[in-house]
Amino acid sequence: MLQKLIIQNLAVVEDAVIPFGEGLNVLTGSTGAGKSIILTAVDLLSGSRARRSLLRRGTERLTVEGIFSVPPTWPLREDLGMEQDEELVSMKREFTAGGKSRIWINGTLTTIATAQETAQSLLELHGQHRQQELLDPAKHIVYLDTRGDYGELLDECMKKIERYKDLSDRLQHLVAEAEEHRKQEDYLRFQLRELDGLKLDPDTDKNLEKRIKRMENVHKFISSLEGARTLLSEEDGSILEKIAGVEMSIESLTPFDESWKEAISGLKETRISLQELVRAIGRSLGEIQEDPGDLEMLHERSAAIQRACRKHGLDYDGLLQRREEIQRILRSLTDGSDEIVETNREMEEVKRGLLPLLEDLSRRRKRSARALDREVTGEFIKLGMKGALFQTDIDRLKNSTFTGTDDEIHLNPRGWDQVEFKIRTNVGETIHPLAEVASGGELSRITLVLKKLQIEEKGIPTLIFDEIDTGLGADLGAVVAERLSELAGRYQIVCITHLPQVAARASQHIMVKKRVRGGRTATSATVLTGAVRVVEIARMLGGKGKLREELATELLEGRKRARSSAG
Repeated sequence: MLQKLIIQNLAVVEDAVIPFGEGLNVLTGSTGAGKSIILTAVDLLSGSRARRSLLRRGTERLTVEGIFSVPPTWPLREDLGMEQDEELVSMKREFTAGGKSRIWINGTLTTIATAQETAQSLLELHGQHRQQELLDPAKHIVYLDTRGDYGELLDECMKKIERYKDLSDRLQHLVAEAEEHRKQEDYLRFQLRELDGLKLDPDTDKNLEKRIKRMENVHKFISSLEGARTLLSEEDGSILEKIAGVEMSIESLTPFDESWKEAISGLKETRISLQELVRAIGRSLGEIQEDPGDLEMLHERSAAIQRACRKHGLDYDGLLQRREEIQRILRSLTDGSDEIVETNREMEEVKRGLLPLLEDLSRRRKRSARALDREVTGEFIKLGMKGALFQTDIDRLKNSTFTGTDDEIHLNPRGWDQVEFKIRTNVGETIHPLAEVASGGELSRITLVLKKLQIEEKGIPTLIFDEIDTGLGADLGAVVAERLSELAGRYQIVCITHLPQVAARASQHIMVKKRVRGGRTATSATVLTGAVRVVEIARMLGGKGKLREELATELLEGRKRARSSAG
C-alpha cells in the first residue's frame, strides 16, 4: 500500500508530503491546479523517463520518494534483501539539472529495470493515455491472456513461435542469398579464374619485389658474390688459408699448454662457418640466370597483380581475402542448398510440435473469453449500462508476420489468434468494435470494469486512476462512486476525480491547490476533514452557498451510513 509521497521541485510542486490511507483516496482541485503532477511523481518512481522540463525553474534537482507498506508474502522481499519483519519499502528518484538520474530502493542505488519491476508489483497507474489503449485491438489479446489460466501453455507457444520465426528468417535469408549468388555465379567464376591465374600466396608480392630488385642489379650482385668467394677461398693468402695457418700454429702449442685448446675449437668453428658461406655463395651464383626475359616476366607478373588490386579497389592482402570470399560464395551455392534443406527440416519439426499447442491455446482463449464476457456484462449492468453487452471476438489471423514455405501458418508472437473487444451499449443495437461505439462516459465505465478484473488477477495492492470518471454525468456519479468504494474494500484506490459523489465516498480526501507566493506559482496538497471538506465538495457541486454545502454534507453523511451498514 502507498503510504505517502514526498515531492520536491517537481514542476509547480516545490515541497509536498502527501499521505495516503487504506481504501479510497481521492485528489480534487480546480482544473490546472496540478493534480496530474502527483501522477507524474508516481510515474517517475515507476522508471519512466525524466525530462528537464519537469524540474522546477531555478532549482538544481527534483526528488520524488514513495513509502510503501508490504505484507510478509510480498514476492520481491527476498530479492531486495529485506528482513521478514520489515514492513516498509522506500523508492526514491532523483533527477538533476545536468541530466543525471538515479533511483534508490531502501537506500540502495538500483537500476531502472529493478525499479520498474518493483513498482509493477506495488501499484498500477491508469492515466487517460492508457485508457485510450483499450481502443487498440492489438492490446486486447494481451489483456485477455492476463486473465487466462493458460500461462505455461502460452509461454511454451511463444518460445516455439520465436524459434519458428528465427528459422523462417534464416530460411528467407539463405534463399535470397543463394538467388543473388546464382545471378553472379558466372562473373564470380571469371573473377576467381583471374585471381587463381596470379598464383597468389601470402608473401608473393614481397618475394616478387625482392627478385626484381636482385635481377635489376644482377651484375653488381654477381660481382659482389664472386669477390667475396675469391677473398675467402680462391686467392693465395685467402682468409680460409690464413685461418688454417693460424689454427696449425696455435695447435702446436697445445702439447705444452692445454689452455689453447678452446681457442683451437673456436677457430675450427669459424673455418667451418666460412666454408659453408663459400658453398652458399657458389649455389647462389649457380642459380642466377642473366636471361633478360626472366626480369621481364617478373615485371609483367607484378604489373598484373597491381592491375588486379586497382580493379578490385584493394591492397594485396585485401586481394587475397577477396579470392577467399569468392571461393566461399561459390562453395555456398552447393553447401547453401544443404543449409536450406536442413533449415526447412527444422521448421517442419518445430511446426509439428507447435500446431497442437496453438490449437489448445486457441480453445482455452475462447473459453476464457466467454467467462470474461459474462463478468464484464454483469459489471456493466451494475454500472447503469442496462442492455449493454460485452463480447470478445477471436478469429484466426489473416495476415502473417512470418509464414512457412509449404502451407502458410499466420502467426504473431502470441499465436494465431486475433482478439478484439466489442460492445453493444443498448438493447436492439448491433455489436460493434469498442473503438467505434464507446463515448467518453462509456469508456470510463468500461475501463473501470476491466481494471477491476485485471487487478484481481494480478494481485496488485494499489490502483491509481487519473480521472476515471471523465465524460460521466452526475446521474452516474453515484453508481461509479459505489463501484470504486466497493473496489476499495479490497484494494487501495487513488483517484483524481471531478465528481462530488466519488469525492464524498473517499476515506482520504486530498485537495490540490495552486497558490502564488513571492511571484512564483506553487502547488500544495492538503488532507481535508470536517468543514473544509464540506466546502471543497460544495465547490465541486457548483460553487458556494448554503444549499450546496447542505448537499455536500448529505453526500458525506451518505458515505458514513454506507460504511456503517457495511460494517
